[in-house]
Amino acid sequence: MTTPDMRDPVLRDPALREPSGPERTGLSARLLPLMLLLTGAQLSAASDRFLITLVAVPVKQALALSDAELGLLLGSAFVFLYALTMPFFGTLADRGHQRTILLASIAVWTLATLGFGLAGSFAALVLSRLALGLGQAGVAPAAFSLIAHHAPRGRLAFAVSLFTAAGSLGQSFALLSGGAVLAWLVSRGGAWFPGLGTLPPWRAIFVLACLPNLLLIFAAASVRLPPTPPLVRPGLRTAFAWVMRRRGIYLPHVAASTAAVLMGRTLAAWGPTFYVRSHGMSPAECGITLGFLLLVGGPVGHLSGGLILGRIAARHRRSAASWMLALALVLALPIVAAMATAQDRILSLAAFTLLMVVLGFASPAALTGVQWLTPITLRGRVSALFIAAVTLVASGTGPVLLGLLADTVYGADQLGRALITLFLLVGVPGAWLAVRAARGRPAQARP
Repeated sequence: MTTPDMRDPVLRDPALREPSGPERTGLSARLLPLMLLLTGAQLSAASDRFLITLVAVPVKQALALSDAELGLLLGSAFVFLYALTMPFFGTLADRGHQRTILLASIAVWTLATLGFGLAGSFAALVLSRLALGLGQAGVAPAAFSLIAHHAPRGRLAFAVSLFTAAGSLGQSFALLSGGAVLAWLVSRGGAWFPGLGTLPPWRAIFVLACLPNLLLIFAAASVRLPPTPPLVRPGLRTAFAWVMRRRGIYLPHVAASTAAVLMGRTLAAWGPTFYVRSHGMSPAECGITLGFLLLVGGPVGHLSGGLILGRIAARHRRSAASWMLALALVLALPIVAAMATAQDRILSLAAFTLLMVVLGFASPAALTGVQWLTPITLRGRVSALFIAAVTLVASGTGPVLLGLLADTVYGADQLGRALITLFLLVGVPGAWLAVRAARGRPAQARP
């Protein structure tokens, strides 16, 4: 983080002064069990969120959905309440309610996952995805607030990369284990549940996905909150003022991060469908294959990104994150072209894996860059504003835009061309904005 200039009127708020004592230096011994819980929650949240991508084809067939409607379920329906309520959860996290947020979040998104599996109409599916977004909106603000208070400064980038890697692992888990369970359910013709009767495979898998979350609820109840929290708690106005004073860096960094996340979320949402349509894979086979590749590629990208960022940050802390974002965005363009145009399935899957590594490389840079620019007492709120804005644009538009391109321009059997077009439209300006953020300078306070 840049050195505070107390001439800045925003920094005169005593709540922005860095806390000292155990809150910053004495809690590292608790970091490991805390990270196990937070990564577990992030893994489960991502798994439940991305499970729909595995069964997109049978859901579309069962309810006669268009690609645009399917894109709405994959993206916009989830992110609406997710983005809208996240700043509120960020405020609660900065006020010391992280444990309550985690408990409520897990309970709500578990019920939403169950509701999706039982939904009988497109409207009910949309409502379930809205509830899922509401439930998962509190996870990241609570997690980043706890990480900021417990992680030593030199380990912050790596701690953030562990959390973001869990999201990639969750996506992999949804495809890999979900694909195996789906194949088992298909061979049995579904599954019987007390009070629900026999459900078809795509519905039964959502009911089964709720079970692991019960363990998370018990684990979240044991979270130890940071001791002696600051007595003065800034409001959202202070957080917004801080960001706007440094908008020359924040805004292009946010825009570049949005481009990277849009690429990743669109690929995650439509990747299984692409391989079903373009390479003749079954949903179960596709889930197991892509899940295994994500299990390798995603964590490699996230963790290597965090480790590299931690090493170069000592000399170029403020600009390092944005430069890494620019590099990832540039590299993603030729790789997605190779993935989408390769006639050989093995070559296409190899390019898919490499693309997940590159996009995973961008995630720690996007989030850690915001942490470095923000005082610790504002990180819950600023992180929430950042994630809400990025997710609203990236997840809310990426999958839908790809569906519209497929419906209106290229055709349902040309998802690869639509994917290349979308990546070019966001990747080129995103890389340029990342470079601009890296070369920018913080706003100078007036004397």
